[in-house]
Amino acid sequence: MMKSGLIFGAALTLAACSTGSNAARPFDDPAVQKLYTMSTPLYFATLKIANDVARNCADYRYDAALDAELNERRNEMGRGTLSAIPLRLAIETETSVSARSFEAKHGIALDGGDLCAAAAAETLEGSALSALLVPV
Repeated sequence: MMKSGLIFGAALTLAACSTGSNAARPFDDPAVQKLYTMSTPLYFATLKIANDVARNCADYRYDAALDAELNERRNEMGRGTLSAIPLRLAIETETSVSARSFEAKHGIALDGGDLCAAAAAETLEGSALSALLVPV
């Protein structure tokens, strides 16, 4: 599961680089800074949940350009995709815990249904996850 997540993340990164698009939020945005300073397991868990939310809500898209920019900057610090492989178990555990927490917080399952209300709530809160969600 984690291997496919890393491959998906790499594909998003390449897609963002090839389009030449810019991130929707500036790097100094407080929500972006929350992502930047997260532990590696929590960071990758948040990316996965943001992807799930964007995939199940037509009102938001995943900001692949921001994902690529953050990953590049986190790699420079030793906390991006290059550091994720030895932390695979910790990332899988954190993803499971974070997903259950998100589901409980919003009263909805990540694997189905309309997640737009949860996305809007995260955006209003200014959460780290909301930095990766761009209104369409």
